[in-house]
Amino acid sequence: MDNKPNGNTNAVSPCLKTKIILFTSCKGGVGKSTVCANLAMSVAKQNRRVLLIDCDFGNRCLDLVAGFSEAVVYDISDVIFNRIDHKRAILQDKRCEYLYFLAAPRGFNHSMELSAFRQAVRKLTEAENFDFVFIDTPGGIGEPLRFAAAVADTAYIVVEPTKAAVRAAERTSDYLALKGIGKRRLIVNKLAGGSVRKAKKEIISIIDTTSVKLHGVIPYDPELIFAGNRGILVDEILSSNVTNAFDNLAARTLGEGRKLFANIKKLRKLK
Repeated sequence: MDNKPNGNTNAVSPCLKTKIILFTSCKGGVGKSTVCANLAMSVAKQNRRVLLIDCDFGNRCLDLVAGFSEAVVYDISDVIFNRIDHKRAILQDKRCEYLYFLAAPRGFNHSMELSAFRQAVRKLTEAENFDFVFIDTPGGIGEPLRFAAAVADTAYIVVEPTKAAVRAAERTSDYLALKGIGKRRLIVNKLAGGSVRKAKKEIISIIDTTSVKLHGVIPYDPELIFAGNRGILVDEILSSNVTNAFDNLAARTLGEGRKLFANIKKLRKLK
């Protein structure tokens, strides 16, 4: 499938510098929330204002992964239905002044309309002058993904090197293409195997199957899973493989040239 931009007429980026990226896959368990939260921190560490929005309505977990769970009082539905001012719903990270968070509601309110969601995202980006908005979505194709696709100009499809995940990535790309998101990129997560040379062959196979261009890779490391369970992000992770991988992703997200495996050492084998 051709991955050339085909114009998302629904995208609501209010100005040229605000980039809205959704993180998605039709398959759960591939690490979307972990990748989304850690990349947000890596970009924020480059002095870019990043807003994390959790769109996993009814099954939110981004607040846990990103370390905001104890501070959440309001969520994006409070902004959409104008129950409170948006400033009260947005949380500023205590670790990095450039990182912000907006939680998902505990359940999906079926009276929530796409136009109201789009307007809320526009209000947030215009009022707070964010450089990036990262939207985390649940596994599967449903209303949350449809909402996120209506406002995003870019999609990062997170995939792990398994047949089921690769098939899901292909299906996800097809769906997003129909929704008008021309810029779709793969992030291969949990890349293992020891040899970088062997891993590159596996990556080429994933690209060939999905027909989606590659944005970056995250090596398999149990420390990343452990950190996610404790709300620890890349700024506190000790594994150089993990921190360097997210630095690479951040550089590429910011449009800088960076080799795919820059400063990534030998890959760990799955346990």
